[in-house]
Amino acid sequence: MTRKEQREVRKQQIFQTALDLFVQQGYYGTKTSQISRRAGISEGLLFHYFPTKENLLVELVRLGVMGMRLPTQIEAANGLDFFYQFIVMLFETLEKNPFIAQMFIFMAHVAVAEDIPEHIRKMAVSVDPIKDSLCRIEEGQRDGSIREGNPMTLSNMYWCSVHGIMEQYSRRPDIPLPDPEWIIDMLRARPVSSAEGR
Repeated sequence: MTRKEQREVRKQQIFQTALDLFVQQGYYGTKTSQISRRAGISEGLLFHYFPTKENLLVELVRLGVMGMRLPTQIEAANGLDFFYQFIVMLFETLEKNPFIAQMFIFMAHVAVAEDIPEHIRKMAVSVDPIKDSLCRIEEGQRDGSIREGNPMTLSNMYWCSVHGIMEQYSRRPDIPLPDPEWIIDMLRARPVSSAEGR
């Protein structure tokens, strides 16, 4: 392993450790000595990577924001396909990297916690998947792939479901993830039966 690769592995180890502690104890409840001890490194080495605990928090929030922007890159066949592709991509990534589930909890906490500096909170809420998905819901309603109803309510329902699954998975990874179709069925337009169509 090259020095660069070793550095990256160490950085990921610090991220995971800090994320675990921030989720369990909150930002102010977590000391840098706890992060370094749990990561198996000296506090000096931790400060070599992140000069302050706030620097570490900022980097974790940046990672979270980047992850929240990923859905914008999905090219979908229709409105419903966007939501299906996202959930499939999320579940596949989650199986390789359970870190993702905790990131959902962490970002939700950062958005509302009083112990988070205001400029970092603003960064965390700069991406709002519920609002950002409205155009996809409306597109799906126009193309007939998504059920009728208030677009904001439908988007909220979808993202609350995703968040709840991620939160539960972070606590109970032994419970199998649901079939993506089950989640998508919440949004799917119901076919009009011949009796209803008359």
